[in-house]
Amino acid sequence: MKYLLRIFSVAFCIMTIHANAQDSTGLAGTPYQETQLAAGDKSPYLLKEWYSGTVRTNDDRVHDGVQLRYDYLKDEVEYKAGSNLYRVSNGVTEFTIPSGVELYTFKNGYPAVENQTDKSFYRLLYDGNTKLLKKYTNAIKVEKASATREMDAGAKLYLLKDGKMNPVQLNNRNSFLKLLTDERNKLNYVIKEQQLDFAGEDDLIRLLEEYDSYKAGRGGN
Repeated sequence: MKYLLRIFSVAFCIMTIHANAQDSTGLAGTPYQETQLAAGDKSPYLLKEWYSGTVRTNDDRVHDGVQLRYDYLKDEVEYKAGSNLYRVSNGVTEFTIPSGVELYTFKNGYPAVENQTDKSFYRLLYDGNTKLLKKYTNAIKVEKASATREMDAGAKLYLLKDGKMNPVQLNNRNSFLKLLTDERNKLNYVIKEQQLDFAGEDDLIRLLEEYDSYKAGRGGN
């Protein structure tokens, strides 16, 4: 029995070494075997296709040209090297997936909120002094190529301001305007002048751009 266990252990080590030898990305991920979805199960991948993107690790190295998928259920990056699959559960700080329709940039390191931790990945929609972040809870079925993106079903938006993560809703203007009260009069003018109806995320992004611009013009006061 001990002899058989030794053989299995050696075989497993050889397989692991061989898999790692095939991984030329430098990410040192864990070999992963994809399982077939059961009938009725939803895909854990944000986008079902593979795309060539970039991964930034916590040593500030950027790994480019990596075939990526994002498992939004486990909140992990999956990548492909040759015919082998790998998972990276630690050490990734940022990754980008250019789908040809949208550029998806994900980062972590933000304050914990609700059931998310500082290791959770958010899509970075707006990266100013204030930040607009999106947490996906469902796979994307149809990508938005229009000027104004609609919210994906079940996705959550957060506005990061003064080091705090604040949940906001497009259909509830007060959820974000109450966070920007120091420029509320000017922002109400912008909403009217630019006819922002917040049917999509782009309108909130434009509002935040105006807000940060006003704050910068007044020295941040």
